[in-house]
Amino acid sequence: MNKVTPVVFSYEDTTTNRSSTITLNQVKEWKFNLFQLRSNIINQIEYSKIQLPEYHIILSYHQNIKNRSVITSNHRYLRHSFYETFAPKHKSNPSVFSLFFFIERYKTRLLSSDGNTYYLFNRIKTDNKVTDTITNTVEYDLYDSEVVRGSFHSHILTSSISSEVLSKPNKKLRKLLLEVTGNEYLPNNIDKALLSEVKKSLITALCKKSDLVGNSGAAVKVVTQSPTYGYDGFYGWKGLIAYTTKTCYNADMMVEVVDGDNSCITLRPSTIPIQQANKRVVLPDEQI
Repeated sequence: MNKVTPVVFSYEDTTTNRSSTITLNQVKEWKFNLFQLRSNIINQIEYSKIQLPEYHIILSYHQNIKNRSVITSNHRYLRHSFYETFAPKHKSNPSVFSLFFFIERYKTRLLSSDGNTYYLFNRIKTDNKVTDTITNTVEYDLYDSEVVRGSFHSHILTSSISSEVLSKPNKKLRKLLLEVTGNEYLPNNIDKALLSEVKKSLITALCKKSDLVGNSGAAVKVVTQSPTYGYDGFYGWKGLIAYTTKTCYNADMMVEVVDGDNSCITLRPSTIPIQQANKRVVLPDEQI
């Protein structure tokens, strides 16, 4: 069982209807939520001395998977595979080897009867124009269109593979090395740049052992963190956190994106809904 560090997020329990337009205050609130979540994750990683992310892995699946539990099951398989191969003696110690799993949807799209697909949040153009006789304006008639939610793909952050593990590989790692390099052991004087590429190739080969991951060259992409590259004002490994949480604008998105069941971090609310907080818990032997 992995040692898990909780990351706090805030939410409001409200029954108010969402407005049909997005206000500037809503945008500011979403950006604040996103910044707060990222900062909490980064602070917890540093405070808990979790091994810092080194690699960003992007997994594409050969099926259009829209069931989140299927993705988390695959993450569980990969988590066990990574620990058994790269950290067999430290399966519950994220200070030695860490894994972070994130789930992202591809764009939601609008499937029209004209046979075309239109991505939402982009400008939609169809030939189904109708005139609103009240306002005397031309609108698009989308009565025969269907909103199709995007399928899932995965982002995984993992810490570096230690030199000690590579110098004394276990049976699983020797088998993987044989598949990737043609030898069960790496030479002691291996070039540093070549070693870096071997590590990424080992990660790619291990991910492709999943039945859900495609076999194409684009199915698995592995990128090494760099202090010169970043995302949304965060650089290095913090930039990886920023990129993998780029859609976490509210509590619902945070819960969908962050796979706390398989990561070294998990989410917990900082507040309890009023309805739940007011409930009285009755023990089995308590008289009512």
